[in-house]
Amino acid sequence: MNAEKNKRLRQQTFVFLKSLTKVPPASAGSGARQRGNLRKYHLYAAVLCSAAVLGLGGCSNKVDAATTLPLVNESRPVVVESEEPTSSAEETTVVETVSGTIESAEEQPEQAEDSVCLFGPATQMEDGRLSIDSQADQGYQGEVILNVSQESTYVLDAVSGLPIELSDIKDGDTIYAYIGPAMTMSLPPMTNATMIFANVPADFKVPDYVTVKSVVTDAASSQSVLTAMDGTEYTLADDCGIVPYLTRNIVTLDDLTQGRKAVVWSDGENTATRIMVFAE
Repeated sequence: MNAEKNKRLRQQTFVFLKSLTKVPPASAGSGARQRGNLRKYHLYAAVLCSAAVLGLGGCSNKVDAATTLPLVNESRPVVVESEEPTSSAEETTVVETVSGTIESAEEQPEQAEDSVCLFGPATQMEDGRLSIDSQADQGYQGEVILNVSQESTYVLDAVSGLPIELSDIKDGDTIYAYIGPAMTMSLPPMTNATMIFANVPADFKVPDYVTVKSVVTDAASSQSVLTAMDGTEYTLADDCGIVPYLTRNIVTLDDLTQGRKAVVWSDGENTATRIMVFAE
């Protein structure tokens, strides 16, 4: 429909322009003047034709563009979707509830290192060391060199618990030696002795050198049980004596605190008959 309107408009325009290009009637004057006026009419007609063609083309483009643009209903709201992604799940802070009592690491007493007991015949060596042919079922078996120090090694009589001289140990005497966990890789290996029991009678139960873990007393029976760090339990006899090492201080069951060193004499059923407590 628009094309037909444009066609009729062009036809009418050309008819109008054609009438303008007609030569005007001759008037009085020279022929040169008439030719000049004719050129002016032709030039004027050409300008009008070009303007008309350009104007029709522009109007046609405007009409086509107007017909192709979609109509927008101003009364209808325009919904603009947000480009920002929304999180499908909110971030949450997880708090784990811990039941029970939490104890500080500083409050936990440091457990003593487990010591190993070797026993067997001893041989005196130069520079204050002992060689022991270990017969122990657990730990190292064979020759071991024991480093003995006056500052860090106890050498005690197995029966009385009193200190003796290292020179009192004769070659071939059976000794019980408690050593630390460290041992050299040399042959024979060497280690430091912390406790040596000597003068052991035949068929005598040698006392144990222990680190106290706990002492529990039953309120109903008044029976006390001492537990060592290695898990060994000793039931204290009713007449179990508790004595200090080389002092006249009075020590009681309350002094057997965790980490305390002690020597425990007991029978075959681990009933303690005497306990010697070392100073802290």
